[in-house]
Amino acid sequence: MNDVTYLMDESLSELAQIYNIQQQMADREAWAALPMQQRREREGTLHNLERQATSYTQLGNSTVDMLKIFTAETKEPFMMPEIVDRLAAMLDYNLDALVGPRCNDLRVENREKYHFTPRQLLSDVVQVYLNLSDQDVFVRAVAGDGRSYKKQLFEQAAAICSKNGLKSPTDIEQLRLFVVKVEDAKVSIEAEEDIGEIPDEFLGASALFFCRLPL
Repeated sequence: MNDVTYLMDESLSELAQIYNIQQQMADREAWAALPMQQRREREGTLHNLERQATSYTQLGNSTVDMLKIFTAETKEPFMMPEIVDRLAAMLDYNLDALVGPRCNDLRVENREKYHFTPRQLLSDVVQVYLNLSDQDVFVRAVAGDGRSYKKQLFEQAAAICSKNGLKSPTDIEQLRLFVVKVEDAKVSIEAEEDIGEIPDEFLGASALFFCRLPL
């Protein structure tokens, strides 16, 4: 869990920085207007980012692939209280990076140079969701992720997977049903939060009332 969280975060962050520098260099007039020293520094930064991103991306791809395999084989360890919330948050965060507004920052040139295959990565992340979609604890963990979970992200992911043949129609339907369960769980969690805990003074009054009832 620590590895996949760290590697995915680092690789996507550095790919976004690479894209930013590539965009600067693509504007030839503005790039030529920069001082020579600044251009050299930016080029040096780009080379360092490319080297690091390639390493992180390769390791991240293999780690997500392992997570996909593990969650298909055995689910119980991932449902432990100290794991499931972190797993859900990590998956939601990376789904947001791959199909949300931030995905525009990952349109680096020569993706194969960095071993960055966003469609395969998306397919693997979606597969982890599918592998765990029958686990109520996981459904509730995704629903409780107030930072990154959005229904629209799953709709976008389903559309991309369907358009590019990354998942079968059966998988797409399973993903849709998973989101339905998550939305139901989200409503339930919000209702529980609205109710909150009953104040002690009311609990005491209720206990006294029931004690006075005739048996």
